[in-house]
Amino acid sequence: MVQSFVDNRILNYTRNIHAGAENLDNGNTMARVRVDDTFLSAELEIEVNIPDLKIVSIQGRIIRSFAEECKNNAEILKRAIGMRVGSGITRLVKETIGGTNGCNVFADMILEGCNAVIMGFTVDELEKQLAAETDEAFGQVLKDMLENNPRVASCIAFTEGNDLRKRLGV
Repeated sequence: MVQSFVDNRILNYTRNIHAGAENLDNGNTMARVRVDDTFLSAELEIEVNIPDLKIVSIQGRIIRSFAEECKNNAEILKRAIGMRVGSGITRLVKETIGGTNGCNVFADMILEGCNAVIMGFTVDELEKQLAAETDEAFGQVLKDMLENNPRVASCIAFTEGNDLRKRLGV
């Protein structure tokens, strides 16, 4: 069988990103992020203080990378200590960790870890919503979440003054 010229030029690329968060015995939350793709392998751990959501410790390493700016540059992660997971974190991380003087791989991984931390707060609320048997019960659970969890206001779906909050009277 003859293989065509085009078949020899197909690029194969895979990417896996694993991010999760767990509650620690000291009351903080630990987010762990692992990225593996054809060209990169990296891991990161971020400890976030609860309830103020400030990053208290962070460590990571690039196991394999073609990006020279990230090799042996885990020291850059120390810039994230003290950052608050919340409004403005994306811009702050991109400016202080990423960019031309930083490591965009670590910046993206920090943001994945922040998302894991935030999602950890919403799991219980989502389970309550899914368990609601009527539309009225669902609306009440959603209203309770918005009133009792101020962190969700940082999500565009729940920003102050939007139509959903107005309809719920929150």
